[in-house]
Amino acid sequence: MLQTQPPQNQLPQNQIPLDTWLAASWEEFTAIADDPSNSKVKGYYYPSYMRFEPMSTGSDHANDHALILFALTFFAAQQEIPMTAKDCCSYRHSRAYEFQPDISYYIGENANAIPWGTRVIDLELYPQPDLVIEISDTSLPDDLGFKRLQYEDLGLREYWVVDVQASQIYAFRVESDRSSRRLQESQVLPGLKLEILEQALQRSRQESQSATTAWLMTQFPRSS
Repeated sequence: MLQTQPPQNQLPQNQIPLDTWLAASWEEFTAIADDPSNSKVKGYYYPSYMRFEPMSTGSDHANDHALILFALTFFAAQQEIPMTAKDCCSYRHSRAYEFQPDISYYIGENANAIPWGTRVIDLELYPQPDLVIEISDTSLPDDLGFKRLQYEDLGLREYWVVDVQASQIYAFRVESDRSSRRLQESQVLPGLKLEILEQALQRSRQESQSATTAWLMTQFPRSS
């Protein structure tokens, strides 16, 4: 069952709270998020709650992160779909939301929506990403729980969670009523079957990343 309310923890003093949702004002959140000394943490804000996570340095997380980035970029190139990837990019809607997914994509007419020189993407000025992906090694319950509710509430078109330990992908389409439904094939990248990516994740446990990449390249035929 999805968690509909985060833990009712209080803001610790003189330290960054990690891997938990805490009751906090927008001002408390931004004081931490905008401090240059905290550049190695990811921040999320969902009205009246904040969460900070360390940038993952785990090998398994890094491998799956790299493989998914390549696979989607190669698929879009083969299918001639305009697309721009963002790696650990921050998105902010002033006094309302902030999220920093592992990977995000602008697709189609939005591919070049964000100008060069932009740091935190202001969602009052620019569109939301079309696809958001969380690579989950130790954060799976939260990525499928409260973060999923946040992305539903934002009305993002598509949200994926990559379960590193199970080599599985949970993909969701966010509907107009802000609910979500499970997908077997991407809607924002038509023709991309999730089972192919899961097979690639499984193969990568037994062979080099270049060997898995070579196999993937045979699975994504060029657009006719």
